[in-house]
Amino acid sequence: MKTRAALLLIAPAGALFLLSFAAPLVLVGRLSFYSTDYARMKFIGLANFANALRDVNFRTSFANVFYFVAMIAPPGILIPYWIALFLQRFNRKVQAAGRFICYVPSLTSGLVMALLWQWLLARNGLINGFLEQAGLPVIPWLGQPWPARVAVAMVALSGGSGTFVILFSAAILAIPAELREAAIIDGATERQYRRWVIRPILMPTVLLALLLTIVGTMQSWETMYVLFNTGGPKGSTATPVYEIFMTAFMYGRAGYAAAKGLILLVVIAMIVLVKQRLEGWIGVNR
Repeated sequence: MKTRAALLLIAPAGALFLLSFAAPLVLVGRLSFYSTDYARMKFIGLANFANALRDVNFRTSFANVFYFVAMIAPPGILIPYWIALFLQRFNRKVQAAGRFICYVPSLTSGLVMALLWQWLLARNGLINGFLEQAGLPVIPWLGQPWPARVAVAMVALSGGSGTFVILFSAAILAIPAELREAAIIDGATERQYRRWVIRPILMPTVLLALLLTIVGTMQSWETMYVLFNTGGPKGSTATPVYEIFMTAFMYGRAGYAAAKGLILLVVIAMIVLVKQRLEGWIGVNR
């Protein structure tokens, strides 16, 4: 009887999982074995996967993710961490208001942010106007590989880090008050308490924030599409999902795009596995 009741309770979530993830995954898996265009489908086996692994643009998109994460992750994780620590000095109402203010920019559409930055970074845009007035050289933000990567990183960071502020705040609030009291009794200073108590406890949250940054960067495409309408100068800003988007909807090669999507899924699964191993290693050595 209990088993039947449990099955009835999880049935809606199970049905949603099948409709939104499992069924599309099966369809994409089947499609990846076919060569497709607008008129016909032809079974070609693993050729799409082999071509995707040899695709220079697809491999470059993963390298671009490394560059983006290197620019986005340090400020995108450290600043929310510091904000979360700073908010703990105030009462609960002020903390809630601070978290809300930090989260509001995250509600802005990525397309809106990209359009705003396209205006700011244009050759005659506001940023280059300030540089000219200061006597500094104008930067071709949208015309050269590295300035273009920096531009994408700025767009990503400007979207706000409210989600990570909430994550870190929740992790800090979950730390038992007894740990602080014990640290004070042992003569620990505030700095030592943060260094030897808070930071080790927050490491799983840091790893989660890093994972979300990596996966979010891989899945980003609207910024590149709005700013450049291509993969950027010499493909310097293309991400895996942007490559998949272009392959499927611009070039009409749905089967090839499906194979790329499954490869991306495997890569993300491997990153999640590494993150879990790191969490286990940190837990053993804490």
